[in-house]
Amino acid sequence: MRNKSSLGRVLLFALGYAVLELGVRLFGGGQIALDFLAWSFAGGILIALLLAWMLPKTALRRVDLIAVVWLVLFIVARFNNMLEGYFFTTVFASVSVFVSELFLSLLTTLVQAVMAGVLFPAGVPSRSLVSDLFSYVEQRQLASWTWRIVVSSLMYFPVYFVFGALISPFVVPYYTNPSLGLKIPPFAVIIPLEFLRGFLYVISLLPLLAAIRATRRTVFVTVASVLYVPGALVPLMVPHSLPAEILPFHLVEILADSIAYGAVITWLLSRKSS
Repeated sequence: MRNKSSLGRVLLFALGYAVLELGVRLFGGGQIALDFLAWSFAGGILIALLLAWMLPKTALRRVDLIAVVWLVLFIVARFNNMLEGYFFTTVFASVSVFVSELFLSLLTTLVQAVMAGVLFPAGVPSRSLVSDLFSYVEQRQLASWTWRIVVSSLMYFPVYFVFGALISPFVVPYYTNPSLGLKIPPFAVIIPLEFLRGFLYVISLLPLLAAIRATRRTVFVTVASVLYVPGALVPLMVPHSLPAEILPFHLVEILADSIAYGAVITWLLSRKSS
């Protein structure tokens, strides 16, 4: 019965996720497409499975659990991808379009976070996020936290650059073809952009790192999975503006990014007791 209940919760989340994604598509002037709905449902299943495995490893009360999931989904799955899309594609025709999409993403991820908090509660919901953050921060001195956060943020660019360079022979011809709606900004834009994205990843993951109680290996799997599944795999599964020919290269690239960067974050920022 418990397995059936868990499966039902996963499917219910996936259905809600797909309906939300369809609503966002219709709001943006798109049309109903069965392949879009099917891929969104499949993506919702993957995110639900991750949440169902991850969230019981905390002891957060429901409202705090929702806050953690909301921050992670908004930054990792939406905002950071939107930032890259703004500079590497022509999806956003203007700043106003970007801002309207940003507010829509805030609302969408809030609803998804509420669904996650209701369907996948913590194992023993007894702690507040504030108390977890206090105990987490108290483990290190201010100077230690400062350099760890700075280094973790800065390390995203070399990880991003190395694996991006490895696939560049396969994807650059598509990004230099103006008819495809893709572009490569100058390094003067790429470097600060990726430093900012690294900082946003770190800030969004800190509450999760504070709340989760698990071994260091489990923390690493959690961080890498969060970076990859909602951050890349699911967004790239759903039909969008990227040419299908380059999707496999980006999926492999971002998987390598997520593993390498997840290891960096786990090493520098996980709890001492992990």
